[in-house]
Amino acid sequence: MTDTSSIVFVLIMCAHKSMTSIINQLNEIDAVKEATLVDGPWRIIVKLQASSLDHLRDAVQWKLRKMEGIESTLSLVEYMK
Repeated sequence: MTDTSSIVFVLIMCAHKSMTSIINQLNEIDAVKEATLVDGPWRIIVKLQASSLDHLRDAVQWKLRKMEGIESTLSLVEYMK
């Protein structure tokens, strides 16, 4: 069976003091598969996976980007493997 799910990686820029709160909020989004803290201007890398890009777009636009403490995001869409 072929996996036809879509994957998006989102880089999150936020204040250091907001990282724990954001990670906790991310874990409540069904499409979020991984959230990793990193060093640098982008503080968190998130992997989202769902059956369609529309579902991922909605999760990023209406849930992730609305979180308090997030200053900026950069979305990267994974194409064919």
